[in-house]
Amino acid sequence: MARGLAVFLAVLFLFAPFARAAGEPSLIEVLSEIKALKAELRKKDREIEALRRELSELKSRLAEKEPSFAAPSGPEKKAPEISPPVKRIAFGGQYRINSYSVHTHRKTLNASRLRIRQNLDLVFDSRFRTHLQVELGHTHANLTTTEKRLKVRHAVLSYAFGDGFSAEAGILPLSDRARDMLYSADWDYNPLALAFYYRSKRLGNFRLFAAELDEGEEDLAHDDFVHYELDWEREFSPALKLSLFALYAEVAENYANPAGGPSEHTRPHLNYGGMLTWKPRKDFTLRAALIESFTDREILGTADDASGWLLCLEAEKTFGPAALSLLFTHASGDQDGEGFLPLMVLSGTYGYWGYTGILTVQGPTDTGFDDTAVNVSNNGYGLTTLQARLSYDFSERLRISLSTGWFGDTEARGRDSTVGYDFLGMLTLRLHRYLTLDLGLDFAHLEDSVNGYASRSFNFNPGDEEDKLALFSRLQAEF
Repeated sequence: MARGLAVFLAVLFLFAPFARAAGEPSLIEVLSEIKALKAELRKKDREIEALRRELSELKSRLAEKEPSFAAPSGPEKKAPEISPPVKRIAFGGQYRINSYSVHTHRKTLNASRLRIRQNLDLVFDSRFRTHLQVELGHTHANLTTTEKRLKVRHAVLSYAFGDGFSAEAGILPLSDRARDMLYSADWDYNPLALAFYYRSKRLGNFRLFAAELDEGEEDLAHDDFVHYELDWEREFSPALKLSLFALYAEVAENYANPAGGPSEHTRPHLNYGGMLTWKPRKDFTLRAALIESFTDREILGTADDASGWLLCLEAEKTFGPAALSLLFTHASGDQDGEGFLPLMVLSGTYGYWGYTGILTVQGPTDTGFDDTAVNVSNNGYGLTTLQARLSYDFSERLRISLSTGWFGDTEARGRDSTVGYDFLGMLTLRLHRYLTLDLGLDFAHLEDSVNGYASRSFNFNPGDEEDKLALFSRLQAEF
């Protein structure tokens, strides 16, 4: 009995692994499924191999029909690499064509001018980058002229030290902290300069730079024009921003008085002040700026030093698709041009500081008929302006803008106190995200004013006046 039980247990132990519960496949059924899967995989392998052979044949036929696509013989060549290696390359630019027809009682002007600005920006890493801008200046519709007007406009080396500190060196685009009333990179204020920056959310943004506008003669130590500046800007909240600035320029004697002879010394020019921007509501912005100036008499060739002050008040309000802007400026003056002077008077540059198109300048009127534009002080003779601008967006692609301005209260000896008044109407059509077409008409009545940035001389003889009518267009791509 004991032996029979032992035999039964041994048989049960040997066959236990092959036991199955009710409903589970048997060992034979599992083996059959495995064989079927292996057969299916072998079939797929044969199909893949057939597709590979077919693809190889197609490549061979294509190589025979298109030999230019065949792989070069010899050792394999590596793809060309950019040297030195950069992290990112950008090609910004501005391409524009200005056309105009201008009529006065003295002359009629008709022209079209092309201007191109092309950028090359190289980002090597988070610390170092470069910026280059070349410009083909306003052409006169012939190739010989265009070749002569090609120049480098910006050439910037930028380096970030970390912790908010950075520096730039080269031909730097520099603009003031006073809405372009003193100097503007948009109007060619691009001197050789070294600038240091510190940016902090808590303390604000600081800028310190030295810029050389005119080297003069290398063997003369005191015939240069050098601009030093320290400025600061901070947003106390999204609705409140304050800017403070102080610039000191060393300017050669008689720099603004060529008849005075060669220079032996440099003399000081100063502009200092601040601007406050306040947005009590998202659709309403107020700005106020107060600036003072001092200019040594030896720079101007005048009997006394020039000094004065500038007050600027501006309000902007949007009404849905419409926007209204009002601008008041007053610069103190003197009958001999010894009043308030912005730095641009000495540098011979300008800025887009006003709303109109002839007595001040807009982008579409920044071309061959801008010779009667004035700066904010009428070159030290004093100037008060009242300007307004209304714009309306019919759609994302179509805008109309109307501007007007009165310019007067100047104190030039023997001349009328009125500078003139100006009316501008312009239609802007956005053809593409980067391409716009501007069409406009401007009428100005001109009396006694000084050319704002070129000759520094009066536009007319005492007592003379004229009406100026300009029809203009600008096709511009900017990216």
